[in-house]
Amino acid sequence: MRAFRASVLLTSLFAAAGCGGPLIQEVPVSLQYTPVLGKLPPSTARMVTIGVFRDAREGKPEGIVGERVHFTRETDRFKPRGGVAGALTGVVEGYFAKRGTRLNRSRWDGSPGALRTQEGDLAISGRVTQLWFAATDYATRGEASSVIRLEITAGSPRSGTIITKTIQIEPTKKSNLFFETRQIEQWLSESLSEAVERVLPELERRLVG
Repeated sequence: MRAFRASVLLTSLFAAAGCGGPLIQEVPVSLQYTPVLGKLPPSTARMVTIGVFRDAREGKPEGIVGERVHFTRETDRFKPRGGVAGALTGVVEGYFAKRGTRLNRSRWDGSPGALRTQEGDLAISGRVTQLWFAATDYATRGEASSVIRLEITAGSPRSGTIITKTIQIEPTKKSNLFFETRQIEQWLSESLSEAVERVLPELERRLVG
């Protein structure tokens, strides 16, 4: 009877140990503007107001931009400072700062009614509808992919004109021995920067001249 009870207890302990599931940990990442498309046209806006950017993704953990599943099934979830909205805000500000444009912060959310009260030649806001990096480590290699979809709204405080453009960046899937955090930071920084570089010059040209 004692041996039977000991066996039951041991089995229960193994079962309890397996109920915890794989370990999930948050890993801080730093995303920043990184020029991708080469020389850009000179800025025509002397001052740009940076409004509100929102994380409008569905079905993703709040503030998390992606995850890496290790061969051991442990999972790293990558979280930039300021979350998803903060990451895009930083990239947009970096884009204009790199071109020598003065920046002004505002709570403008893209609404027409408040546009004419904004300072500067251009006001920018937007939404992140997709932003996700996924990497999986196997025994001999790692595979990764990502998708970024942004909705950028720009307005001219002088004319009251507003234009909204959507862009999606989906880099080619990559294989590597393993993906380190710094490589993931570079991947996402370049993808966000490319999306911004493909949209903002046209919006600036159409609204500022």
